Amino acid sequence: MSKSITSSILNLLFLCSTISATKYAGEFLYLGVGARALGMGGAFAAVCDDATASYWNPAGLTHLTQHQATLMHSETFGELLNLDYVTVALPYQSAAIGLSFMRLGGGGIKLTSLENPTQPISERNRVLLLREEGHADYSISFSYARLFSSKTSWGINAKVIYRDIPQTSAFGMGLDIGMLYHIKNYLSLAANLQDATSTFLSYATGSKETITPTLKLAVALSKEWTNITATIAGDTDLRFEGRKYAAQYWMGNISADNHYGLEVGYQRKLFGRMGFDQGDFTAGAGVAIRNFGIDFAYLSENELDNSYRLSLTVAW
Repeated sequence: MSKSITSSILNLLFLCSTISATKYAGEFLYLGVGARALGMGGAFAAVCDDATASYWNPAGLTHLTQHQATLMHSETFGELLNLDYVTVALPYQSAAIGLSFMRLGGGGIKLTSLENPTQPISERNRVLLLREEGHADYSISFSYARLFSSKTSWGINAKVIYRDIPQTSAFGMGLDIGMLYHIKNYLSLAANLQDATSTFLSYATGSKETITPTLKLAVALSKEWTNITATIAGDTDLRFEGRKYAAQYWMGNISADNHYGLEVGYQRKLFGRMGFDQGDFTAGAGVAIRNFGIDFAYLSENELDNSYRLSLTVAW
């Protein structure tokens, strides 16, 4: 098993490194969803035992024991952007399906013109504000997951993307492929190849962009005592678009960004969380009462304002 997993990962690395794509074209897809996961620094691909698994690693949907729906609202970078997310997951025997919707939007894009567009700017030819417009990215995805064995599950996530920006729009489609392997009851390994087919974006103007694949590798370690549960997790995002100094670590066109998280629970009702998301500190808390759960997350940001996330989960 270990040799086949290693071989698969090496093949994925080679495939991804040969793909040419547009840098940052799919950045909104990497902001993360679910206040629980985000409070843990986004280290969730090997944990993914709730409805947000559709995003983090669709293979995790097979480990849900109830139907779940999660709604999240996030004010990102001091209300510059608002991120809204809703997902529904329906497990059935050894399989599960999920349906998700995500929107990232903001405003304040100023469209301007000169008083006389045929002349250069000057004191007598000033800039006029025509109007302000908003912008938004939308994603709708359908997920399917299935147990491969008692320890291994796999999943796929097919998504449709729509981008609405001033004076143009874009449409695209993509696919994520995930795997989750439980070595022991307390130890899990995961891999999720996001945008595995190089998700494309086709603009109304005729231009095109592609989103390069991101390979997410993850590990999670859990421990349970009488009233206390604890989970430590770590994820690495490998990208192949030459981010260089925009990433934590890079070599050539390959870059890596790390996520670390800790969750401690009391009687599976009260939860405290902390982590590091690409070096930025995160924290969060959650309360679970019967079939309802509320989670809050905070992300510190050195260059932009801090971000806050709030999630509501319902199970039935």
